[in-house]
Amino acid sequence: MRKLFLIFLVGAACAGAACGDDGTEPAPSACFDYSKFDGATPEVSFTTDVLPVFQRSCSFSSTCHGAEAGSAGFAYLGPGLSEQATPAQVDAIVAQNVGAPSRASSGMPRITAGDPANSFLMHKLDGTLSCGDLECAADSCGDPMPYGGEPLPAAERDAIRRWIQQGAKVN
Repeated sequence: MRKLFLIFLVGAACAGAACGDDGTEPAPSACFDYSKFDGATPEVSFTTDVLPVFQRSCSFSSTCHGAEAGSAGFAYLGPGLSEQATPAQVDAIVAQNVGAPSRASSGMPRITAGDPANSFLMHKLDGTLSCGDLECAADSCGDPMPYGGEPLPAAERDAIRRWIQQGAKVN
């Protein structure tokens, strides 16, 4: 019995510490340090660098972020990956997200052009819902995104962060 308990304890500790290298990144837990972030370089293109991430991770179904008219208050983040976004769809993504209030009572817009630290989207993607100037408590801000899946790789989150820092332009 004691041996079984020890095996369970070691296994639980390993799982809790993210032991092993299974190729996935651990979920972000600390607040993002913007003082060490260079948002100016490299230049990021919405259509080339950001939209494909949204399409692959966020807009694969119309029940989440894939419905142009929005769905149950969810922001539109583009058509599925198998579709080419039209200029009108790109404009709709930006219109529904940049400067738009978040669905949760976060006290900050979904995306604040030029200010990723005050963009609710980045807190959702980074899993830092208890950081920054959020007005909602971590448990009332909703779930980190992408919902139910692994966090986006740091490089993809940083591309989105740079796009926001660089003005959240349609480019």
